Amino acid sequence: MIEFIVKIIKGMIIGVSAMTAGAGTFAIILGIYDRCMEIISNPFKHFKENVKYIFPILLGIGISVIVFGKLVLYFLNTHETYFRCVLLGIIIGGIPTLFKVANKKGFKKKYLLAMICALILTIILTKGANLLKAGKTVNYITTIELIIYGAIYSFGAVMPGMTTIHILEYMGVLSTIMAGIFAFDLSIIIPFGLGYVILALTTAGMITYLFKKFYGMTYYAIIGFSITSLFMFIPKFTSLEEAIIGIIISIISCMIIYFITRLEDITKQKNMNPKNTKEIKKEEILDEK
Repeated sequence: MIEFIVKIIKGMIIGVSAMTAGAGTFAIILGIYDRCMEIISNPFKHFKENVKYIFPILLGIGISVIVFGKLVLYFLNTHETYFRCVLLGIIIGGIPTLFKVANKKGFKKKYLLAMICALILTIILTKGANLLKAGKTVNYITTIELIIYGAIYSFGAVMPGMTTIHILEYMGVLSTIMAGIFAFDLSIIIPFGLGYVILALTTAGMITYLFKKFYGMTYYAIIGFSITSLFMFIPKFTSLEEAIIGIIISIISCMIIYFITRLEDITKQKNMNPKNTKEIKKEEILDEK
């Protein structure tokens, strides 16, 4: 039951992050990224076990979208500075976990090169996105455009550290798409979701392959993406009072992420109980396959 509830909470965090900064990095921080990518790349292999694992996560995502969707849109439009502070704190709180996971199979100096290359690539993409900034909100979007935007948005979920939501923001379509999703407008949800799913299904297998063959380099590249994202979320404060409140918010969100990662550690320690040995061995066999 504790593990089920923890997964729901993780799903809720993934849901909120998917509406704001892209879910990939947060999925790694919460320790569910690798398994989720394997499930997406081959959902019918060990179908019952996959459903058992991913159901509470999807439930949490659904709850967060329903409960926090309009609230997220409101804060993005009216309190963007403080919202950026929340995301900033979450990323800062999660970077140590990223390094811990990346070094799980050892460390090599060449991994740093992958991190630097990823950091440079993200900077180039960000500058390119800035050149596409429309400056005004686009109120009408064609079906084909929605499919393309869905694919762009999905890339931020399957590729951790990539904050592709900013590309949509710079192009002036983010508010219109989010408003349509939260209003359950099928003319927006269906084509946008189609682009999202197509990109996720076609790239999840590649991501899983990279983790299996180039574990350390792939994770350090992700860290490079995340560090760049960290700088992108630094807000511009307009007053000392706003800066103080923003820093406090960042600290609180950082502590929350730390608490959640500690819950993950506690859950793993509990699973090491001899009573759960069979379940652990079963999961290890599935991972090896």
